Amino acid sequence: MGRFPQLRMYSGTVGRLLKAGSAASLMASSSTEYSAVASPVAEVVAGEPDAVEYPEGHWIAQSVWHGEAVGLATAALQHHFRDRDDVLVAMELVVYYERGDKRARLQPDVQVVFDVGRAGNRRTYKVWEEGKAPDFVLEVASPSTAENDARHKASEYAMIGVREYWRLDPEGTMMAAPLEGYRAKGGRYHWVEPVERTGGVEYLISKVLGLGLRAKRRHGATVLVIRDPRTGEEFHGSLEASERQRWIAENRAKAAEEELAIARHEASAAKKRIRLLEQWLGELTGQTRAMGQDS
Repeated sequence: MGRFPQLRMYSGTVGRLLKAGSAASLMASSSTEYSAVASPVAEVVAGEPDAVEYPEGHWIAQSVWHGEAVGLATAALQHHFRDRDDVLVAMELVVYYERGDKRARLQPDVQVVFDVGRAGNRRTYKVWEEGKAPDFVLEVASPSTAENDARHKASEYAMIGVREYWRLDPEGTMMAAPLEGYRAKGGRYHWVEPVERTGGVEYLISKVLGLGLRAKRRHGATVLVIRDPRTGEEFHGSLEASERQRWIAENRAKAAEEELAIARHEASAAKKRIRLLEQWLGELTGQTRAMGQDS
């Protein structure tokens, strides 16, 4: 994404938006929409000094289930995009969205960013350097953060241009649904409606990721499950699931090799039968000619 000359206007208004306008327009956690504006990507001014330090983030899981949900969601998405060098999947990486103000920051539990590359060891994510805001954000709720995630964080994510904002309830008691998704459209966040699939299982469709998402109970905790529509396979990030999928893939490959070997054997046998038939036909033709000459 290109850079836009909006830094000065944006820098001077973010504080007022958060303290005044945003506070007046925030909706309850059960709302299905949040106000959104275009992403104010900060322009890097040539030669501009920047003495502000942007500290790394520090994260402590709020509970065992909270930590498990964050870790598994990150692992699942990293596994899905493992062959894409242009996709960044990060856990608890601080996003600074206003150059010169270290207080203008967000720390998503999980974020996915396209077209920035995953090379290098980022300690922070600076919107004005990367050229764009994250495309997808997942927040895992806890009793101390659930209301802030639903109201204030949603407003800030909408303001900086995050295309999809998702929330997961690891305990299953803090939200109306264990998984909620919001998609930016027409300047607002709109609730993502569930879509029913075969077997009565409902998925929420992330258009940004190109995946179906749902919540699932695992060892008591609610975790994120992703579904690849190309293969129909699900994955929630755990090692046993990864190993199971590897076993399934290996067995499918082995079965395909066996089928190919059988087909080749059958083709070889067919060729032999054809040669025998041709040989027999040649002998019959020769005998017929010989009998005609004798008569």
